[in-house]
Amino acid sequence: MTVQNQQNSLQIPFLDVVEVEETGLTGGQPILVKKEPKVRDLGYVAEKYKEKEAPESFQRPESWSKVEFKKYLHSILMDRIEGSIVVVDIDSCIHRLQQVAPNDRALRLFLALKEKGRKYIVLDGNNRLSFMIRLVNGDYTIPEGEYSYIRDPQDTSVSTFRVKRGKDKFSDLPPIVQDVILGRAVVISEYSQIGYDGLSEVFLNTNSGVFPNGQEIRNSFNSPWADYVRVLRSECAVLLGYMFSDFKKRYCGDEWIAQTLDFCLQAVDDSQLNEELQIGVQFNPVTSSSMNYLYRSTFLSPKDQVLYRDNFITLMDWITQMIDEADDATTIKEIKRKTTVQNLLFMMSHGIKTYEQAVTAVQLMDDEYKSGNAIIDDITYKNACEGFRKVNVEIRYQILTQIIDEVLN
Repeated sequence: MTVQNQQNSLQIPFLDVVEVEETGLTGGQPILVKKEPKVRDLGYVAEKYKEKEAPESFQRPESWSKVEFKKYLHSILMDRIEGSIVVVDIDSCIHRLQQVAPNDRALRLFLALKEKGRKYIVLDGNNRLSFMIRLVNGDYTIPEGEYSYIRDPQDTSVSTFRVKRGKDKFSDLPPIVQDVILGRAVVISEYSQIGYDGLSEVFLNTNSGVFPNGQEIRNSFNSPWADYVRVLRSECAVLLGYMFSDFKKRYCGDEWIAQTLDFCLQAVDDSQLNEELQIGVQFNPVTSSSMNYLYRSTFLSPKDQVLYRDNFITLMDWITQMIDEADDATTIKEIKRKTTVQNLLFMMSHGIKTYEQAVTAVQLMDDEYKSGNAIIDDITYKNACEGFRKVNVEIRYQILTQIIDEVLN
């Protein structure tokens, strides 16, 4: 595929975002309009909001385990549901944004979700709402055992019932228990007008109790970098799977991608390099602040979008092939080392072009990693791979550029 064809194939996820970022909002940033919070029956909530979506820009992926499902069922049965569920009325927002801010990128999100048949966006409480829907619709298998429940908020006594194997769906519960569950009170907070920046703001505010980590905050930025990293994560799922047991948890895979891009694009400035004197290189640490700065910076050109995307895809193919060709588990573990993969992408941006060169580079990296040679003061290459302070970046750069020269020459 030629570069031009690749650019065309990327226009929807990447290049169109840049256009919106540059043109801005003709109608200004829309104010947030929210209905007064309502207390609704759980049965009503599970039915009304079942056609919902939780965009990964503004919600953590569903992550509850069987233990958490059971605990929340217990909360429902004992009438201990806490916290509101925050939703956005898609139809209402489309109507209002078309009038007040037709160029806000949230409008495109709403229109795309409406075309998928979605009616609401969930900004907070998606795990809770999803569980309610699954429970009432019979998609949740209730663990076998005895359960306690409170029939009425005024009751001072606890009733019990038993769930047996094969009779473990909502419809199998005693009628009184079904009525109790369907009648539990749920607080709904619904927005009828909100723009993209507002979506981000509400996400951060509603998560103030369990504050989002740095990458979860960056993921909600109104920035084409956030879209780019999410697409790279989707396309490089196999690569991330080698390094993380669950690369979507707290967006650790996205953070690794953002960190790698920051390392390649901002951590080393060799534009003033004097090769003869070996001076002129500036080094910067890779931190949460530097990655935030990257997300707020001017986005990549269309050509560089394609370049880095192709490098990530090629990196995934090469690492997969190296693993397939490895002789033992120890070698595979070394190939999968996060910093090895990260440093190889850096070298691909600085001269490594073929699979054979990549294999040699990985072997040389591993040799240096095990050598224990001090590079600056008493810091080794292995030490440098444990973080991204300024000195770590400098040592990585020294070793990686030496390896590139050795491989190419």
